[in-house]
Amino acid sequence: MLTLYPVRPEPKGSSTVGNIRGFSPVHYRFLLAGFIVLILVLLPWQSEWSSHLSSTRSGRLPAHEKTLREGAIRGNDAFSNVLVHLRSYRQAIRNRRYLTIIDYSKPSYVKRMYLIDMEKGGVEKFLVSHGKNSGWAYATAFSNRPESFESCRGFFITGRKYSGKHGTALQLHGLEKGVNDNALRRGIVMHGSNYVSMRSVMLNKGRLGRSLGCPTIPVEVAESVINRIKDGSLIYIHTGGKTHISEGSDGR
Repeated sequence: MLTLYPVRPEPKGSSTVGNIRGFSPVHYRFLLAGFIVLILVLLPWQSEWSSHLSSTRSGRLPAHEKTLREGAIRGNDAFSNVLVHLRSYRQAIRNRRYLTIIDYSKPSYVKRMYLIDMEKGGVEKFLVSHGKNSGWAYATAFSNRPESFESCRGFFITGRKYSGKHGTALQLHGLEKGVNDNALRRGIVMHGSNYVSMRSVMLNKGRLGRSLGCPTIPVEVAESVINRIKDGSLIYIHTGGKTHISEGSDGR
C-alpha cells in the first residue's frame, strides 16, 4: 500500500537569500578564497591575450625582442639602433619572420651579418663584403651616389629575388631619402660571391674580397638566405662611429 506523507511547508520568509544570510563566517571565507584563486588563474591569460591583441592591432613584428635586447646589452650598437627604429618601419615590412643586421663597424674577416629569426629568436652569422672604395678590412666610407663603388648604409626593405649575372640575387630598396634611396638605381643588391670566404681572407692578406658596393655573401648560402629574407623583410646596415659619408639623392 502506498503511504502518503504530508509535505511540510517552508517557514514564512524562507528564501535563497535567507539561506545565504544564514552562512557562517567560515563559509564566507571559503567563498572569498575561491573567488581570489579564480581571479589569479584568469588574469595571466587575460593579460597575455590583451598583449597579443595589442601587438596585432599595432602591426608590431612578432619579434623575439629578447634577441635584440641581448645584443644591445652586450654593447652592440647595431642591435641598439634596430630596437630604436624598428617600429618606424613596421608599415613597410611584409616579411616579418626575418630581420637582417650587417655590422660594418666590424672587420670583413669576421662574420658580421646577422640573420635573426624573429619567431624563434635564433641568430645565424655570415661573412659579408663591402664596397672596394669603402675601405680595406674595415668599411669607413659610405655613399648614396652611383659609380662611387662604396657601400650603402641605413635601413632597407628587400624586394624580389631574381637570377642575374651573379646568380641568385635580391633587390634592396633604401628607405632613407638622401642616405640610401639610390640603392636600386646603383644596382646595389645582395648576391653570392666566391670571394666571400675565409680562403679569400688568406689570399688577400687579412681582408675579405670586396664588391662594387653590394653586400655580397658566401655563394654556398646565397640561395638559402635570399629565399628567407626576400619580399619585404627589413635589413639594417650599421656603420659605427668612424665613418666618412658621401651622400646625396641627385645621383651625380
